[in-house]
Amino acid sequence: MKKRICLLIVAAVCAPLLALAQDAPRFFAEDFLNQTVILSSDGSHAKQCQAVRILPKWYLTAAHCVRPYCDKECRITFSLIQGNLQASADVYHSSSEASVFVPRQYRPGTAENIRYDIALVRFDPRPEDYFFYEASSKEVLDEKTFLKKLKGSAYRDQYEQWEALKKARPKLLVISDTFDRLVQQPLAVPDLRQSGIFFKDSKDKPFYYFSKLRHYLGLNFGVEKGMSGSGVVLPGGHIIGVVSASLTKGAVMPVYDDNDRQIAEVPYSAQYFLFTPISRQNASFINATVSSFHEAGRKPDFATIDSRYAEKTDTTLETAFGGALTVREVLNSKEKK
Repeated sequence: MKKRICLLIVAAVCAPLLALAQDAPRFFAEDFLNQTVILSSDGSHAKQCQAVRILPKWYLTAAHCVRPYCDKECRITFSLIQGNLQASADVYHSSSEASVFVPRQYRPGTAENIRYDIALVRFDPRPEDYFFYEASSKEVLDEKTFLKKLKGSAYRDQYEQWEALKKARPKLLVISDTFDRLVQQPLAVPDLRQSGIFFKDSKDKPFYYFSKLRHYLGLNFGVEKGMSGSGVVLPGGHIIGVVSASLTKGAVMPVYDDNDRQIAEVPYSAQYFLFTPISRQNASFINATVSSFHEAGRKPDFATIDSRYAEKTDTTLETAFGGALTVREVLNSKEKK
């Protein structure tokens, strides 16, 4: 009897601990300190997006956030710190002094958009291109005064973000196009459109990488307009891709054969979230662009995605979402016409 009572006591103590472990947060604000809001403008048109800092002088974002705005000349404003104390910096791009780089395969308005929807922005503003401001006093600050205030106890979170941005070097997880994959881990996307760091969490929703699509796909978990260009984050802060599109019922998705030719268009029957992978091609683009500036000791931190994050899967487009996506029916209907 005494043994049984002891077991009951252990069970009573362990049960809440197990519940706490299961409900423990998988993402923290620290996972998103290296991400920020950007505004791309050619003087006539502008687009607000987000970007993730992968090296002290390099940001990764979506190509559609900088094109066509930066096809010739543009200014990209980085909102580095938000809140009462604010810091921003302008980066200028032109044909003679390039700061914006997009894969050559990216073609606006074509089916290849999502597969190559990444861009790099070289972040190397001049001292005069920074802007520091205190909202409560409506006072423009010089850098010295701004940093002195930022180090005060009232701005501890903002100071941590400022320091994290300077040291940013997240791990970029590279996926091969060879196999279809199921992402086993929860994903998160930061929402920086308001003052503060918020994020959307996929929780237990499955996400797939299909080699015929060349991008990640899953049911949307709250990603909205204005969040494009964000780094898609795994627990631990690893970057698995870049926010590209959120499409609703009535849109279509291109499907490719092994020769990279579009063979079908699949209709959406629900709202899906698509994001561009760090594929081998995209990783090569990132590495070659950064390396061309010969910055000693400053290379992106790449790692091949493995079964800890995404396992090989036999799931097909026809079965991934309960038959919601019907490639076979689309192909058959095309053949009948």
